[in-house]
Amino acid sequence: MSMSSQNTEAAINASEAEQAPSRVSMYYELTKPGISKMVMMTTLAGYHLALPSTTSLFSTTQAAHLAATMFGTLLISSGSCVVNHILERDVDARMKRTAKRPIPSGAISMRSASIFAAVLSLGGAALLLTVNALTFWLAIATWLSYVMVYTPMKTRSSLAVIVGGIPGALPFMGGWTAVTGSADTMAWVLFAILFFWQLPHFYALSWMYRADYRDGGMILRAISDESGKTLAVQMTLTSFLLLVCAVLPTVIGVTGTVYLVGVSALGLWLTVQSALFYRNPDAATARKVLLTSYAVLMGIVVLMFLDKQ
Repeated sequence: MSMSSQNTEAAINASEAEQAPSRVSMYYELTKPGISKMVMMTTLAGYHLALPSTTSLFSTTQAAHLAATMFGTLLISSGSCVVNHILERDVDARMKRTAKRPIPSGAISMRSASIFAAVLSLGGAALLLTVNALTFWLAIATWLSYVMVYTPMKTRSSLAVIVGGIPGALPFMGGWTAVTGSADTMAWVLFAILFFWQLPHFYALSWMYRADYRDGGMILRAISDESGKTLAVQMTLTSFLLLVCAVLPTVIGVTGTVYLVGVSALGLWLTVQSALFYRNPDAATARKVLLTSYAVLMGIVVLMFLDKQ
Protein backbone atom coordinates (compact mmCIF):
# COMPACT_ATOMS: atom_id res chain seq x y z
CA MET A 1 0.00 0.00 0.00
CA SER A 2 1.35 3.43 -0.91
CA MET A 3 2.11 6.11 1.64
CA SER A 4 -0.67 8.24 0.13
CA SER A 5 -3.21 5.42 0.54
CA GLN A 6 -2.09 4.82 4.12
CA ASN A 7 -2.50 8.49 4.94
CA THR A 8 -5.97 8.55 3.36
CA GLU A 9 -7.06 5.46 5.30
CA ALA A 10 -5.68 6.92 8.51
CA ALA A 11 -7.57 10.14 7.91
CA ILE A 12 -10.83 8.24 7.30
CA ASN A 13 -10.34 6.15 10.45
CA ALA A 14 -9.60 9.27 12.47
CA SER A 15 -12.70 10.96 11.08
CA GLU A 16 -14.87 7.96 11.93
CA ALA A 17 -13.41 7.84 15.45
CA GLU A 18 -14.26 11.51 15.94
CA GLN A 19 -17.83 10.97 14.74
CA ALA A 20 -18.42 7.83 16.81
CA PRO A 21 -20.18 8.64 20.09
CA SER A 22 -18.16 8.13 23.24
CA ARG A 23 -19.22 5.52 25.79
CA VAL A 24 -20.09 8.29 28.23
CA SER A 25 -22.39 9.95 25.69
CA MET A 26 -24.11 6.62 25.03
CA TYR A 27 -24.84 6.13 28.73
CA TYR A 28 -26.06 9.72 28.81
CA GLU A 29 -28.42 8.95 25.91
CA LEU A 30 -29.91 6.07 27.89
CA THR A 31 -31.16 8.56 30.49
CA LYS A 32 -33.28 10.35 27.85
CA PRO A 33 -31.79 13.82 28.45
CA GLY A 34 -34.84 15.64 27.04
CA ILE A 35 -37.08 14.07 29.67
CA SER A 36 -34.46 14.61 32.38
CA LYS A 37 -34.25 18.33 31.61
CA MET A 38 -38.03 18.69 31.78
CA VAL A 39 -38.07 16.79 35.08
CA MET A 40 -35.39 19.03 36.58
CA MET A 41 -37.05 22.22 35.37
CA THR A 42 -40.51 21.38 36.67
CA THR A 43 -39.25 19.95 39.97
CA LEU A 44 -37.33 23.17 40.61
CA ALA A 45 -40.39 25.26 39.73
CA GLY A 46 -42.60 23.28 42.08
CA TYR A 47 -40.02 23.57 44.87
CA HIS A 48 -39.67 27.33 44.32
CA LEU A 49 -43.43 27.92 44.45
CA ALA A 50 -43.78 25.97 47.69
CA LEU A 51 -40.88 27.65 49.45
CA PRO A 52 -41.98 30.38 51.92
CA SER A 53 -40.78 33.83 50.86
CA THR A 54 -38.94 34.16 54.18
CA THR A 55 -36.83 31.06 53.51
CA SER A 56 -33.48 31.50 51.81
CA LEU A 57 -32.20 28.94 49.34
CA PHE A 58 -28.68 29.99 50.26
CA SER A 59 -28.75 28.60 53.79
CA THR A 60 -26.72 25.41 54.11
CA THR A 61 -29.65 23.31 55.26
CA GLN A 62 -32.04 24.52 52.56
CA ALA A 63 -29.47 24.20 49.79
CA ALA A 64 -28.74 20.62 50.85
CA HIS A 65 -32.46 19.84 50.90
CA LEU A 66 -32.95 21.30 47.43
CA ALA A 67 -29.94 19.38 46.10
CA ALA A 68 -31.29 16.10 47.51
CA THR A 69 -34.68 16.80 45.94
CA MET A 70 -33.29 17.74 42.54
CA PHE A 71 -30.66 15.04 42.18
CA GLY A 72 -32.80 12.35 43.78
CA THR A 73 -35.61 13.08 41.33
CA LEU A 74 -33.20 13.26 38.41
CA LEU A 75 -31.53 9.96 39.26
CA ILE A 76 -34.72 7.96 39.75
CA SER A 77 -36.25 9.45 36.61
CA SER A 78 -33.11 8.66 34.63
CA GLY A 79 -33.10 5.13 36.02
CA SER A 80 -36.65 4.56 34.79
CA CYS A 81 -35.65 5.86 31.35
CA VAL A 82 -32.79 3.38 31.16
CA VAL A 83 -35.18 0.55 32.03
CA ASN A 84 -37.49 1.86 29.31
CA HIS A 85 -34.60 1.54 26.82
CA ILE A 86 -34.03 -2.04 27.99
CA LEU A 87 -37.68 -3.08 27.71
CA GLU A 88 -38.17 -1.41 24.33
CA ARG A 89 -34.95 -2.59 22.68
CA ASP A 90 -36.81 -4.73 20.13
CA VAL A 91 -39.30 -1.98 19.35
CA ASP A 92 -36.48 0.56 18.98
CA ALA A 93 -34.65 -1.76 16.59
CA ARG A 94 -37.65 -1.68 14.22
CA MET A 95 -37.90 2.11 14.04
CA LYS A 96 -35.56 4.25 11.96
CA ARG A 97 -35.20 7.08 14.44
CA THR A 98 -34.36 4.75 17.34
CA ALA A 99 -32.49 1.85 15.69
CA LYS A 100 -29.12 3.41 16.52
CA ARG A 101 -29.85 3.81 20.20
CA PRO A 102 -27.17 2.28 22.47
CA ILE A 103 -28.92 -1.02 23.26
CA PRO A 104 -30.45 -2.05 19.90
CA SER A 105 -27.23 -1.02 18.15
CA GLY A 106 -25.21 -3.25 20.50
CA ALA A 107 -23.09 -0.38 21.81
CA ILE A 108 -24.24 -0.97 25.39
CA SER A 109 -24.93 -4.49 26.65
CA MET A 110 -28.08 -5.46 28.50
CA ARG A 111 -26.04 -6.28 31.60
CA SER A 112 -24.29 -2.91 31.62
CA ALA A 113 -27.55 -1.06 31.06
CA SER A 114 -29.26 -3.01 33.85
CA ILE A 115 -26.48 -2.20 36.33
CA PHE A 116 -26.62 1.45 35.29
CA ALA A 117 -30.39 1.55 35.77
CA ALA A 118 -30.13 -0.04 39.21
CA VAL A 119 -27.43 2.38 40.39
CA LEU A 120 -29.41 5.42 39.20
CA SER A 121 -32.75 4.24 40.58
CA LEU A 122 -31.46 3.12 43.98
CA GLY A 123 -29.28 6.21 44.32
CA GLY A 124 -32.22 8.48 43.57
CA ALA A 125 -34.49 6.64 46.00
CA ALA A 126 -31.87 6.90 48.75
CA LEU A 127 -31.56 10.65 48.26
CA LEU A 128 -35.32 11.21 48.26
CA LEU A 129 -35.65 9.28 51.50
CA THR A 130 -33.74 12.15 53.10
CA VAL A 131 -36.27 14.68 51.74
CA ASN A 132 -39.57 13.30 53.06
CA ALA A 133 -41.68 10.17 52.81
CA LEU A 134 -44.33 11.60 50.47
CA THR A 135 -41.84 12.80 47.87
CA PHE A 136 -40.04 9.45 48.06
CA TRP A 137 -43.27 7.52 47.39
CA LEU A 138 -44.26 9.85 44.57
CA ALA A 139 -40.91 9.08 42.93
CA ILE A 140 -41.46 5.35 43.41
CA ALA A 141 -44.91 5.73 41.84
CA THR A 142 -43.31 7.59 38.94
CA TRP A 143 -40.80 4.79 38.37
CA LEU A 144 -43.36 2.00 38.64
CA SER A 145 -46.02 3.63 36.46
CA TYR A 146 -43.51 4.49 33.76
CA VAL A 147 -41.75 1.13 33.69
CA MET A 148 -44.42 -1.37 34.70
CA VAL A 149 -47.57 0.21 33.25
CA TYR A 150 -46.89 2.79 30.54
CA THR A 151 -44.01 1.07 28.73
CA PRO A 152 -45.70 -2.32 28.10
CA MET A 153 -49.03 -0.59 27.41
CA LYS A 154 -47.67 1.32 24.41
CA THR A 155 -47.98 -1.74 22.17
CA ARG A 156 -51.41 -2.72 23.52
CA SER A 157 -53.63 0.34 23.80
CA SER A 158 -53.84 3.94 22.58
CA LEU A 159 -54.73 4.85 26.18
CA ALA A 160 -51.03 4.48 26.97
CA VAL A 161 -50.58 8.13 25.98
CA ILE A 162 -52.92 9.20 28.78
CA VAL A 163 -51.42 6.76 31.29
CA GLY A 164 -47.95 7.99 30.35
CA GLY A 165 -48.96 11.48 31.43
CA ILE A 166 -49.04 10.30 35.05
CA PRO A 167 -45.32 9.55 35.56
CA GLY A 168 -44.52 12.57 33.43
CA ALA A 169 -46.47 14.91 35.71
CA LEU A 170 -45.55 13.54 39.15
CA PRO A 171 -42.11 15.26 39.39
CA PHE A 172 -43.79 18.71 39.20
CA MET A 173 -45.94 17.66 42.13
CA GLY A 174 -42.88 16.22 43.87
CA GLY A 175 -41.09 19.55 43.81
CA TRP A 176 -43.96 21.05 45.79
CA THR A 177 -44.31 18.16 48.25
CA ALA A 178 -40.58 18.21 48.94
CA VAL A 179 -41.16 21.52 50.73
CA THR A 180 -44.68 21.10 52.09
CA GLY A 181 -44.79 17.36 52.76
CA SER A 182 -48.43 17.50 51.69
CA ALA A 183 -50.38 16.48 48.57
CA ASP A 184 -52.60 19.55 48.89
CA THR A 185 -54.67 21.34 46.23
CA MET A 186 -51.71 23.17 44.71
CA ALA A 187 -49.72 19.95 44.41
CA TRP A 188 -52.51 18.45 42.30
CA VAL A 189 -52.79 21.64 40.23
CA LEU A 190 -49.11 21.34 39.31
CA PHE A 191 -49.70 17.71 38.43
CA ALA A 192 -52.66 18.67 36.22
CA ILE A 193 -50.72 21.40 34.41
CA LEU A 194 -47.97 19.05 33.33
CA PHE A 195 -50.36 16.16 32.71
CA PHE A 196 -52.44 18.12 30.21
CA TRP A 197 -49.37 19.77 28.66
CA GLN A 198 -47.97 16.38 27.71
CA LEU A 199 -51.02 15.27 25.73
CA PRO A 200 -51.08 17.79 22.84
CA HIS A 201 -47.28 17.63 22.88
CA PHE A 202 -47.23 13.88 22.30
CA TYR A 203 -50.25 13.86 19.98
CA ALA A 204 -48.29 16.18 17.69
CA LEU A 205 -45.15 14.05 17.99
CA SER A 206 -47.08 10.86 17.27
CA TRP A 207 -48.52 12.35 14.08
CA MET A 208 -45.09 13.44 12.87
CA TYR A 209 -43.61 9.95 13.37
CA ARG A 210 -46.71 7.77 12.94
CA ALA A 211 -45.12 5.63 10.20
CA ASP A 212 -42.16 4.91 12.48
CA TYR A 213 -44.44 4.11 15.41
CA ARG A 214 -46.46 1.77 13.18
CA ASP A 215 -43.25 -0.08 12.29
CA GLY A 216 -42.45 -0.36 15.97
CA GLY A 217 -45.81 -1.93 16.76
CA MET A 218 -47.14 0.98 18.80
CA ILE A 219 -50.91 1.38 19.25
CA LEU A 220 -51.63 5.08 18.77
CA ARG A 221 -54.57 7.23 17.73
CA ALA A 222 -52.32 8.84 15.14
CA ILE A 223 -51.90 5.48 13.41
CA SER A 224 -55.58 4.49 13.27
CA ASP A 225 -56.90 7.98 12.54
CA GLU A 226 -55.94 8.47 8.89
CA SER A 227 -57.67 11.85 8.59
CA GLY A 228 -56.15 13.23 11.77
CA LYS A 229 -59.49 14.81 12.71
CA THR A 230 -60.08 12.81 15.90
CA LEU A 231 -56.49 13.41 16.98
CA ALA A 232 -56.94 17.13 16.31
CA VAL A 233 -60.03 17.27 18.53
CA GLN A 234 -58.13 15.53 21.34
CA MET A 235 -55.19 17.85 20.83
CA THR A 236 -57.39 20.96 20.98
CA LEU A 237 -59.39 19.77 23.99
CA THR A 238 -56.31 18.91 26.05
CA SER A 239 -54.67 22.21 25.10
CA PHE A 240 -57.75 24.02 26.42
CA LEU A 241 -57.68 21.94 29.61
CA LEU A 242 -54.05 22.96 30.06
CA LEU A 243 -55.15 26.60 29.78
CA VAL A 244 -57.81 26.06 32.46
CA CYS A 245 -55.39 24.34 34.84
CA ALA A 246 -52.59 26.83 34.22
CA VAL A 247 -54.61 29.76 35.60
CA LEU A 248 -55.46 27.95 38.85
CA PRO A 249 -52.25 28.90 40.74
CA THR A 250 -53.42 32.52 40.62
CA VAL A 251 -56.97 31.54 41.66
CA ILE A 252 -55.46 29.74 44.65
CA GLY A 253 -53.25 32.72 45.45
CA VAL A 254 -49.83 31.20 44.79
CA THR A 255 -49.06 33.37 41.74
CA GLY A 256 -50.03 36.89 40.68
CA THR A 257 -51.67 38.81 37.86
CA VAL A 258 -48.61 38.86 35.60
CA TYR A 259 -48.54 35.07 35.72
CA LEU A 260 -52.30 34.91 35.05
CA VAL A 261 -52.12 37.12 31.95
CA GLY A 262 -49.01 35.36 30.66
CA VAL A 263 -50.24 31.79 30.99
CA SER A 264 -53.64 32.72 29.59
CA ALA A 265 -51.93 33.98 26.43
CA LEU A 266 -49.68 30.91 26.29
CA GLY A 267 -52.56 28.48 26.78
CA LEU A 268 -54.64 30.25 24.14
CA TRP A 269 -51.68 30.13 21.73
CA LEU A 270 -51.33 26.36 22.08
CA THR A 271 -55.10 25.86 21.78
CA VAL A 272 -55.22 27.88 18.56
CA GLN A 273 -52.26 25.99 17.09
CA SER A 274 -53.97 22.71 17.94
CA ALA A 275 -57.22 23.90 16.33
CA LEU A 276 -55.28 24.80 13.18
CA PHE A 277 -54.10 21.20 13.02
CA TYR A 278 -57.76 20.18 12.58
CA ARG A 279 -57.96 22.32 9.45
CA ASN A 280 -54.63 21.16 8.07
CA PRO A 281 -53.45 17.87 9.67
CA ASP A 282 -50.00 17.46 8.18
CA ALA A 283 -46.49 17.03 9.58
CA ALA A 284 -45.65 20.73 9.28
CA THR A 285 -48.68 21.81 11.31
CA ALA A 286 -48.02 19.08 13.88
CA ARG A 287 -44.46 20.35 14.21
CA LYS A 288 -45.79 23.85 14.94
CA VAL A 289 -47.91 22.39 17.75
CA LEU A 290 -44.89 20.52 19.09
CA LEU A 291 -42.62 23.57 19.07
CA THR A 292 -45.37 25.74 20.55
CA SER A 293 -45.81 23.25 23.39
CA TYR A 294 -42.11 23.54 24.28
CA ALA A 295 -42.36 27.33 24.37
CA VAL A 296 -45.55 27.20 26.43
CA LEU A 297 -44.06 24.96 29.13
CA MET A 298 -40.95 27.10 29.35
CA GLY A 299 -43.10 30.22 29.57
CA ILE A 300 -45.25 28.78 32.36
CA VAL A 301 -42.18 27.86 34.41
CA VAL A 302 -40.52 31.26 33.88
CA LEU A 303 -43.71 33.06 34.90
CA MET A 304 -43.88 30.94 38.06
CA PHE A 305 -40.43 32.20 39.00
CA LEU A 306 -41.22 35.81 38.09
CA ASP A 307 -44.62 36.19 39.75
CA LYS A 308 -44.74 34.02 42.84
CA GLN A 309 -46.85 35.56 45.63
